[in-house]
Amino acid sequence: MNEEQFDRILRKVLDGTATPIEQKQVDQWLASFPEQAFEEIPAIEKQAIKNRMQERIQKHIQPNPVRRLPWYRHIAWQLAAALVVLIGAGLAGYQYWTNRVTLEMAYANAKEIHKVILPDGTLVWLKDSSSLEYPSRFTGNLREVKLHGEAFFEVAKNPEHPFMIHSGRMTTKVLGTSFNIRNRAEKLEVVVFTGKVMLSSPQGQVTLLPAQKAVYQQKSQDFKPEILQPSEPEKLTYIQGTEYPMQFEDVPMFEVLTRIEKKFNVHIISDKKSIYDCLLRADLTDQSLENTLSVLTQTFGGTYVIEGASVELKGLNCQ
Repeated sequence: MNEEQFDRILRKVLDGTATPIEQKQVDQWLASFPEQAFEEIPAIEKQAIKNRMQERIQKHIQPNPVRRLPWYRHIAWQLAAALVVLIGAGLAGYQYWTNRVTLEMAYANAKEIHKVILPDGTLVWLKDSSSLEYPSRFTGNLREVKLHGEAFFEVAKNPEHPFMIHSGRMTTKVLGTSFNIRNRAEKLEVVVFTGKVMLSSPQGQVTLLPAQKAVYQQKSQDFKPEILQPSEPEKLTYIQGTEYPMQFEDVPMFEVLTRIEKKFNVHIISDKKSIYDCLLRADLTDQSLENTLSVLTQTFGGTYVIEGASVELKGLNCQ
């Protein structure tokens, strides 16, 4: 048995994993070593042999040393752990900040009109020193805003989530329609253009249909409305300065697309430049961006793609 074999078998004996044959081999080797011969070895060599045997045994029986990482490894692990914590906190913070609802404010300067596009796609034209309070995103069953002054609304249709405007002592509830609200010191009035509007006040409710107008005298104690029918010239004053009217009679598509861009705050491109010279005859008033583009593709063929504030028209052609 050479030294390498002895080391291997002795290690198994010390670990308790040696087979009976290997255990017997070690016993026989120890028994074959003449005690007298060992006594005849010089003391210095005896001590050297003992030291080598002790080192060999210690090598096999001592536990595996603990592996220590270099100092820079410890720092790397600490930084990695801190990074995990920061990423977790960052994700939690990101979800909180992106999902939270904040109150937004929009204003119109004196004698100016300021357009606001609400999170649901509703278009609001604020008029002459008016303001609008609305949430950064709508939650729950209702879409609620608060108006101070005057505004024209083109409400995005969503029957499952009624739209409500709180203005002074009156609340206006709609599902999807267009109307004008004017809340001034002397009186409050609502004019309906399309759809149906329900007005609520502490004294009761009233429903308005298209081409109807309700006038509340602010100083009146009973606050009951007067139902009127506005004239056509009067109705034009309510939509003046807005992009609400979108009726086209043989208008070049270049102009049509420009007005669509302005109304919905988008940028439109077409893969076929010839479409810009085509003429359109259609009434796109009170239509969403999707419905507006659908009319164009039904008229001229092709498709459209909406990506954020960009719209791409594909394959539209009038020839």
